[in-house]
Amino acid sequence: MNSITVVNALGLQCSVKGGALPNKHVAQDSWNVECKLARVTRLPRSTKTVFASIGNGDSVDSREHGTRQAMVEKPEAPEVQRSSEESAFNWNTQWYPVAVERDLDKNSPHPATILGRPLAIWWDKSTSKWQVYDDQCPHRLAPLSEGSISEEGHLRCSYHGWTFKGDSGECTGIPQAPKDGKQRHRSKRACVSVYPSMEQQGILWFWSDLSQGPVNIEAAANPPPVFSELSDPDFGYDISLRDLEYSYETLIENLMDPAHVNFAHHKIQGNRKSAEPLNFTITTKIAPSGFKGEDEKSVETFIPPVSFLLQFTLGGNNKQHIPGTNMETREEKNSEKKATKPKKVSLLFLCIPVSPGKSRLIWSFPRNFATFLFKITPPWVLHMTNNLVLDSDMYLLHLLERRLQVEGPENWFKRAYIPTTADAYVAGFRRWLNDFAGGCPDWSGRFEDNLPPSPPKRIILDSSWTSYGLPLARGRVADTCKQYQILIFIIHALFALF
Repeated sequence: MNSITVVNALGLQCSVKGGALPNKHVAQDSWNVECKLARVTRLPRSTKTVFASIGNGDSVDSREHGTRQAMVEKPEAPEVQRSSEESAFNWNTQWYPVAVERDLDKNSPHPATILGRPLAIWWDKSTSKWQVYDDQCPHRLAPLSEGSISEEGHLRCSYHGWTFKGDSGECTGIPQAPKDGKQRHRSKRACVSVYPSMEQQGILWFWSDLSQGPVNIEAAANPPPVFSELSDPDFGYDISLRDLEYSYETLIENLMDPAHVNFAHHKIQGNRKSAEPLNFTITTKIAPSGFKGEDEKSVETFIPPVSFLLQFTLGGNNKQHIPGTNMETREEKNSEKKATKPKKVSLLFLCIPVSPGKSRLIWSFPRNFATFLFKITPPWVLHMTNNLVLDSDMYLLHLLERRLQVEGPENWFKRAYIPTTADAYVAGFRRWLNDFAGGCPDWSGRFEDNLPPSPPKRIILDSSWTSYGLPLARGRVADTCKQYQILIFIIHALFALF
């Protein structure tokens, strides 16, 4: 396969592979999740003077906010040739994860907000499936997620007792209506709006467009991506969920940036002394359907709007490691052992826009070795250890996106100084977001683009107010999570010894 050398969005030379990839979301083997991607051809452009971070004795200028800047000659971000068949990304005709099915209680409805849409999730006995309803009763707009499940298995509004069921959201009863009079519950106005939904690989998804009702031809023709690791019996995994106090854009950027792990998660997941250069390269065209990248140790796939997958092969004659961890050291200890079956591990992240300044993350780290640990380790232990990582940079990211709002997200490439290939995936995501997706999620008029007021730091870091994906009773403060902190640190200490 031929390759061409181009100047990427970082102003650095990189190799871009030719050829085209298929356009389906379904993986053909356990290490390839395919999406619509094509060969990239970049056009050279003349350099121009821009503002960049000060350094190396460059001449200094200033701006109204007083930040010192350096005037440097820097290549303008290259253009990407687009075919006439490419179109803008439509946020409102996509599948979004709602919840982890295992964590849902069939005996009560559950609230959720995805892409600004308030949702009521409940188990419908009449259809034997999870339903995703618009979270408002057609009577007086009360939230149905605060309701209950009737003796007949219907969703009941807690305000006046109206009941609903089925894929059509039909009203099955109005207690205030005369029983011998007109059957007013059969009116179309008494029905609840129902979103198309489906369960796949332990995750509940919903289609965000209501224009065609619960049976949507476009939704059926474009199912959610399938991750073969979650269906492979050789792999073990756990699935977790967490609500976060920063936006979808910040969440994806952070996960596409393994270089931060050694510093932001020092002694939790990484170590400052383990920092090293990371040579990430975007190997496909950045298109509405996403992009793909790689380095010598991993393959990266971004399938908009929510899926980000990193895939690694460990062991063998090559010393492989996950960036930001000490996995390489462990492999070196075992390098004298004869390599047998390749060890594979993936980092799967589903990054979900909730509202401005808020997001939801569903993640899983499937692997084909030491899978017995998933069977003997309580789920809360896995959830708590992973959430320690999320907590360690929560407040930092919350503040970071507010700094970006002051600068203007559209000025990201001008204000961010990204001289190394460690930021290639982040720059690729920003290019996708700006060129195809309007610069931010489409809230359909439900919110302004501005971030909400920042709560106190103690509230942001209080895990009692966030979801850990645990089936806790509604309104119960998760103080029990704090009681396990000492035990978690003991477990970490034991892992460190080995």
